[in-house]
Amino acid sequence: MKHVRTFVTLLLFAGMAVAAPTYLARVELDGTRDLASAAQLGAPVVADAGDFCLVNASDAQLSKLDAAGFRIAVLDRLGNDIHLFVRAGAEFDRARLEPYCRVLARYSRGFVVATAEENVHLLNRLPVELVRVSRQPMVLSGTSSQLPVLPAVDDSTVWQLVNRVSQDSVLGFIRRLQNFYTRYSTTDSLRRACAWMRGKLMEYGCDSTWLDTWNYSYAPNVVGIKYGRVNPRQIYVVDGHIDNTSDYEPNHCPGSDDNASGTTAVVEACRVTADMDFDNTVYFVGFTGEEQGLLGSDAFAQEAHNRGDSIKGVLNFDMISYGRQNRDSFEVIGKPSNPNCAWLMDFYIAQADTFSALKPVRIMDAGALYSDHASFWQRGYVAFCGIEDDFTPEYHTLGDTIGPAYYVSCGTNNVPMATEAIKAAVATIAKLAGAHAPTALEESGRPAPPARILQVRPSIGRAPFRVALSPHLSPGARVDVFDAVGNLVRSLPASGRTVAWDGTRARAGVYLFRLNDGRSTATVKAILTD
Repeated sequence: MKHVRTFVTLLLFAGMAVAAPTYLARVELDGTRDLASAAQLGAPVVADAGDFCLVNASDAQLSKLDAAGFRIAVLDRLGNDIHLFVRAGAEFDRARLEPYCRVLARYSRGFVVATAEENVHLLNRLPVELVRVSRQPMVLSGTSSQLPVLPAVDDSTVWQLVNRVSQDSVLGFIRRLQNFYTRYSTTDSLRRACAWMRGKLMEYGCDSTWLDTWNYSYAPNVVGIKYGRVNPRQIYVVDGHIDNTSDYEPNHCPGSDDNASGTTAVVEACRVTADMDFDNTVYFVGFTGEEQGLLGSDAFAQEAHNRGDSIKGVLNFDMISYGRQNRDSFEVIGKPSNPNCAWLMDFYIAQADTFSALKPVRIMDAGALYSDHASFWQRGYVAFCGIEDDFTPEYHTLGDTIGPAYYVSCGTNNVPMATEAIKAAVATIAKLAGAHAPTALEESGRPAPPARILQVRPSIGRAPFRVALSPHLSPGARVDVFDAVGNLVRSLPASGRTVAWDGTRARAGVYLFRLNDGRSTATVKAILTD
């Protein structure tokens, strides 16, 4: 018995050694002590705020940083609480935060806090922005900045697309999104808004669309893809977050500027390129969970990184429809390193100067973490944020609604500026992704886009099931239907854009529809009910 007790005691000591505490610490950065040198010392860098970074590190790792001359402040011990950057104005009273979180540190833009998950929605009622501090180390990509090889695109094609961007259309999309009454991330009203956006992306010619459920408690991201006809694995992303918050969350969040305007940029860019093909792939995305700390974009960017997606550039638009007369400049914000976003920022500004009347201001700011572009920065993807310079005073309030031109107390007062920002976005995507009119026959040697199942209806219900397929399938393509244990139930020729399965003599249960065109496969699930 004595030996058993001794063995148990040894196991407990071993467990204590394995479970050594990990701390969230602030590490000051300067010209000689940067992110790369901190990471080389073994400190897991989880956030870059420009003049400092945050690390999740052990005592031993912090000791190495200290010995190398880094200035360190331990903020908290990692546990069940989540950590957030909270951006707040200079006049914001810290006491308004304290009922909902523990304030760990103050810095030039706001605070670093710790809180329980259930308190996040209470923070959403305040005029602040939230960014979650990751538990995963960020991807460090260095300081190099290089413009990718560009497809050949005639300026006449770009002008054709830019001239399609309509101020009436922009205002109409902003109003439609505002009229969903609330677009708070956990509401059915936002789910309906996401379904509306997906319908628009389908209508405007995306090869594939879906609702990307990253957490069942939240509305899904909305994703539409136009696959590249030459190089489908080279990807560009146009995005904006479709969710909103206000001082009356979750019941009423109109969010015309934040961020019906940025979502409109995505939908309008898709609309005006509906009849175009691209050499490279373009994603049109509406993210959810942005107001709760960039949750939807974080899940999307992490999955892209896990797959090894080659995302060359991300154009994120967040609040682009407010600017008083003679104060309607437009900020283009990127990072100087890890990743260096200079080439993408400069390219967008060049297109704005050529194809629009936008007044862009170039801002290099590693600490500008408060929108969905930061989720891509975290994985080493080049991205910028396009945002109004004259910030609406109705931010995160019920007053974020459409008002008269140049009116002060509203959310949207400058639809012309939003329209010009979208023109610049369309020109940028057209040139980067290689927009061109579709040809009757694909040129010899061009790889076709991968086969996709666009939709199965119903996803749950009675037969027949109708399977919508992507175009450009190879001859001999088929859709195989399997039951839940892998038995082949039916094989259907995929000779058109739609295939139907009548479900004859099939029992209720889960079925898999697998499209195979000899080059690639795609599989979706549906449930047959009695």
